[in-house]
Amino acid sequence: MAHPVASRGAAALRLTRLARLAHAFGVALPGPAVACAAGLVAVQLLVLVAWGADTRSSAGAGAALRVGADLWLLAHGTTLRLPDGDVRVLPLGLAALPVLLAASSGYRLAAARAGGAVSRAPREVDVAAGLAGRVGSGLRSRIPGLADFVPLPAGPGGARSTAARRRVRPRRVLLDIVAVVFAQTALVCVVCWAASSPMARPVPSSAALGAAGLSGLGATIGVLAGYRRLGTAWRRVPVMLRVPLAGGLAATAALVAVGALGLCVLLLVRAGRVSGVASGLDPGLVGGVGLFAVQLVLLPNLAIWACSYALGTGFAAGPTVTVTPTSAAPTTLPDLPVLRLLPSAPLPGWAWLVLAVAPLAAGTALALSVRRAIPGATLFGRLGMVLTGAAACALLVGLLAALSGGGIGTQAASTFGPAPGWAILAAAAEVGMAGALVTSVAELVRRRP
Repeated sequence: MAHPVASRGAAALRLTRLARLAHAFGVALPGPAVACAAGLVAVQLLVLVAWGADTRSSAGAGAALRVGADLWLLAHGTTLRLPDGDVRVLPLGLAALPVLLAASSGYRLAAARAGGAVSRAPREVDVAAGLAGRVGSGLRSRIPGLADFVPLPAGPGGARSTAARRRVRPRRVLLDIVAVVFAQTALVCVVCWAASSPMARPVPSSAALGAAGLSGLGATIGVLAGYRRLGTAWRRVPVMLRVPLAGGLAATAALVAVGALGLCVLLLVRAGRVSGVASGLDPGLVGGVGLFAVQLVLLPNLAIWACSYALGTGFAAGPTVTVTPTSAAPTTLPDLPVLRLLPSAPLPGWAWLVLAVAPLAAGTALALSVRRAIPGATLFGRLGMVLTGAAACALLVGLLAALSGGGIGTQAASTFGPAPGWAILAAAAEVGMAGALVTSVAELVRRRP
């Protein structure tokens, strides 16, 4: 049985640690909350400027503020329930805003704490350094061999900074990440409740999940970078996971880059058709700027659709229509000019060779990443890593496909975007085969006498 005094001491110690944890968590909340609120204010200002400059609008300032709040909530992955149906779309260009804000907040929070830890070096280090100096001087006066010994100065890169760096514990890193995620998610939920109206009701569960996911991604990167632990955390990942994951990221980046390049080519080729549809809408000067902004934040979604199109699986352009290289887009599309970039006819036979550039580029990036990471591995070892990296690339492509799709209302735009399951299967097969082919060819070239 524990002594009563010892039990009370342990309880007091636990309460002290809990109080310190709560204080550190509370101190970390205001910064991320202010940064998230700044993003909301920026979106609201843009909407208010457009509303004030549009002389044809009969809506009031309250309606304009609700529209700005709805756009900001859409950037966090919130589903809006309208009288004509749900709005389930995540503009990937606008979704970068909460990720960047969370990364910036996490970086500033971690950098401030790391700087404070360095400036508040523990007194124990100073006392130990003083004692060591006195003992060392006494030894040098008594031992002739140590007379010329000069101790190294404890500068910024000495014991103080080393001790400060060692105090960066995983618990502190996790606490900062949770603080950023909690602050931004709480603010999103508050705005979700305040912006609810009969015309547009945000779904709280989708708002909380979307805000937590996006802010968690940004906060993790920002906090680790603020503590100078981003590279350390990556190196701590086991090699069997780190190598294929890096290869999968490289392959996904190459695939998205090819999709974005194809989208840019389509924009140049069909610029006249897109501008003609925009002129037919007669949006006016302010409305034209708003229409351009909406299409701009949707371009990353279309780049993901282009990736799925290049992989052969295509994407949905309505509840019953799937656009693939062997089919064409429907004529009943929403009045959004950028949607006129969708193919209006099946591809000819020679164009399939152009589509093969996407998986070949992804497979090449995957093979080069694996070869650079494990240069001394055998051919079968590299092939195994390449196939595992292709699986990681497929999962990432499926995630992007799921994020880029959605639906608006119950009519022609009720379902659009790639099917994640088919995108995963196509990416795993095509990128895996391309990566294995590039790896094998590189090995044959290396072995040639």
